[in-house]
Amino acid sequence: MTSTDDLHEFNRVDRTQAITAPCVLVSKRDPVLEFRFSWDDRATDLMYLATDTGAVSNLTAPRYVKSFPAQTLVGTDGAISQAACKTQGGNYFTLTLQLPQVRLADQSHRADIENFMRAYFPATLATLGCVTSAT
Repeated sequence: MTSTDDLHEFNRVDRTQAITAPCVLVSKRDPVLEFRFSWDDRATDLMYLATDTGAVSNLTAPRYVKSFPAQTLVGTDGAISQAACKTQGGNYFTLTLQLPQVRLADQSHRADIENFMRAYFPATLATLGCVTSAT
Protein backbone atom coordinates (compact mmCIF):
# COMPACT_ATOMS: atom_id res chain seq x y z
CA MET A 1 0.00 0.00 0.00
CA THR A 2 1.58 3.24 -1.10
CA SER A 3 -1.00 5.70 0.22
CA THR A 4 -3.65 5.98 2.89
CA ASP A 5 -5.89 7.96 0.53
CA ASP A 6 -9.32 6.42 0.17
CA LEU A 7 -8.63 3.91 2.95
CA HIS A 8 -11.79 2.44 4.48
CA GLU A 9 -12.94 -0.55 6.47
CA PHE A 10 -15.61 -3.18 5.94
CA ASN A 11 -16.33 -4.72 9.31
CA ARG A 12 -18.88 -7.23 10.59
CA VAL A 13 -17.19 -7.84 13.94
CA ASP A 14 -19.54 -7.35 16.90
CA ARG A 15 -17.66 -7.33 20.19
CA THR A 16 -20.82 -7.87 22.23
CA GLN A 17 -21.86 -10.98 20.27
CA ALA A 18 -18.37 -12.49 19.81
CA ILE A 19 -19.27 -14.29 16.58
CA THR A 20 -16.93 -15.23 13.77
CA ALA A 21 -16.73 -12.33 11.34
CA PRO A 22 -14.48 -10.62 8.77
CA CYS A 23 -12.89 -7.19 8.79
CA VAL A 24 -11.31 -5.88 5.58
CA LEU A 25 -9.22 -2.75 5.11
CA VAL A 26 -9.67 -1.48 1.55
CA SER A 27 -7.59 1.07 -0.37
CA LYS A 28 -9.53 2.43 -3.32
CA ARG A 29 -11.20 -0.82 -4.43
CA ASP A 30 -8.44 -3.22 -3.42
CA PRO A 31 -8.36 -5.17 -0.14
CA VAL A 32 -4.99 -4.63 1.56
CA LEU A 33 -5.56 -6.28 4.96
CA GLU A 34 -8.10 -9.02 5.58
CA PHE A 35 -8.85 -10.15 9.12
CA ARG A 36 -11.05 -12.93 10.44
CA PHE A 37 -12.05 -12.82 14.08
CA SER A 38 -13.17 -16.19 15.44
CA TRP A 39 -14.29 -17.52 18.81
CA ASP A 40 -14.47 -21.25 19.56
CA ASP A 41 -15.08 -23.53 22.51
CA ARG A 42 -11.96 -25.60 21.73
CA ALA A 43 -8.49 -24.84 20.45
CA THR A 44 -8.17 -25.07 16.67
CA ASP A 45 -5.33 -26.78 14.81
CA LEU A 46 -3.72 -23.70 13.25
CA MET A 47 -1.70 -25.66 10.69
CA TYR A 48 -4.92 -27.27 9.48
CA LEU A 49 -6.47 -23.81 9.06
CA ALA A 50 -3.38 -22.42 7.34
CA THR A 51 -3.06 -25.24 4.84
CA ASP A 52 -6.78 -25.70 4.12
CA THR A 53 -7.63 -25.11 0.48
CA GLY A 54 -10.37 -22.60 1.35
CA ALA A 55 -9.82 -18.86 1.19
CA VAL A 56 -10.75 -18.09 4.83
CA SER A 57 -7.46 -18.87 6.59
CA ASN A 58 -5.14 -20.17 3.90
CA LEU A 59 -1.49 -19.06 4.22
CA THR A 60 1.47 -19.69 1.95
CA ALA A 61 4.46 -21.47 3.56
CA PRO A 62 3.22 -21.22 7.19
CA ARG A 63 5.70 -21.64 10.04
CA TYR A 64 5.13 -21.63 13.78
CA VAL A 65 6.66 -18.71 15.68
CA LYS A 66 8.34 -20.14 18.77
CA SER A 67 8.95 -16.98 20.78
CA PHE A 68 5.39 -15.64 20.53
CA PRO A 69 3.21 -15.46 23.67
CA ALA A 70 0.26 -17.04 21.80
CA GLN A 71 0.19 -19.95 19.38
CA THR A 72 1.06 -18.28 16.05
CA LEU A 73 1.79 -19.22 12.46
CA VAL A 74 3.32 -16.76 10.01
CA GLY A 75 3.31 -17.26 6.27
CA THR A 76 4.57 -15.22 3.36
CA ASP A 77 1.14 -13.62 2.94
CA GLY A 78 -0.43 -13.59 6.41
CA ALA A 79 -0.60 -15.05 9.92
CA ILE A 80 -2.87 -16.83 12.37
CA SER A 81 -2.74 -16.39 16.16
CA GLN A 82 -4.80 -18.10 18.82
CA ALA A 83 -5.03 -17.69 22.59
CA ALA A 84 -7.02 -19.23 25.37
CA CYS A 85 -9.57 -16.52 26.01
CA LYS A 86 -12.83 -16.64 27.94
CA THR A 87 -15.55 -14.59 26.23
CA GLN A 88 -19.25 -14.92 25.51
CA GLY A 89 -18.36 -16.56 22.19
CA GLY A 90 -16.11 -19.30 23.54
CA ASN A 91 -12.90 -20.20 25.31
CA TYR A 92 -10.45 -19.52 22.44
CA PHE A 93 -9.97 -16.53 20.17
CA THR A 94 -8.34 -16.89 16.75
CA LEU A 95 -7.24 -14.01 14.54
CA THR A 96 -6.36 -14.59 10.90
CA LEU A 97 -4.52 -11.92 8.89
CA GLN A 98 -4.24 -12.19 5.13
CA LEU A 99 -2.42 -9.82 2.78
CA PRO A 100 -3.98 -10.42 -0.63
CA GLN A 101 -1.59 -8.10 -2.48
CA VAL A 102 1.56 -9.98 -1.42
CA ARG A 103 2.82 -12.29 -4.15
CA LEU A 104 2.89 -15.87 -2.88
CA ALA A 105 6.59 -16.42 -3.65
CA ASP A 106 7.64 -13.13 -2.01
CA GLN A 107 9.42 -14.08 1.23
CA SER A 108 10.38 -10.49 2.12
CA HIS A 109 7.32 -9.66 4.28
CA ARG A 110 7.50 -12.52 6.79
CA ALA A 111 9.32 -10.50 9.50
CA ASP A 112 7.00 -7.51 9.01
CA ILE A 113 3.95 -9.77 9.34
CA GLU A 114 5.34 -11.29 12.54
CA ASN A 115 6.09 -7.85 14.00
CA PHE A 116 2.59 -6.66 13.13
CA MET A 117 1.02 -9.67 14.87
CA ARG A 118 3.23 -9.15 17.95
CA ALA A 119 1.65 -5.71 18.35
CA TYR A 120 -1.85 -6.24 16.94
CA PHE A 121 -2.85 -9.59 18.48
CA PRO A 122 -2.30 -8.67 22.16
CA ALA A 123 -3.96 -5.28 21.56
CA THR A 124 -6.93 -7.05 19.95
CA LEU A 125 -7.26 -9.39 22.92
CA ALA A 126 -7.33 -6.40 25.26
CA THR A 127 -9.77 -4.44 23.08
CA LEU A 128 -12.16 -7.36 22.83
CA GLY A 129 -12.15 -7.76 26.61
CA CYS A 130 -10.71 -11.23 26.55
CA VAL A 131 -9.93 -12.66 29.94
CA THR A 132 -7.14 -15.18 29.54
CA SER A 133 -8.22 -18.47 31.02
CA ALA A 134 -5.95 -20.78 32.95
CA THR A 135 -5.22 -23.94 30.98
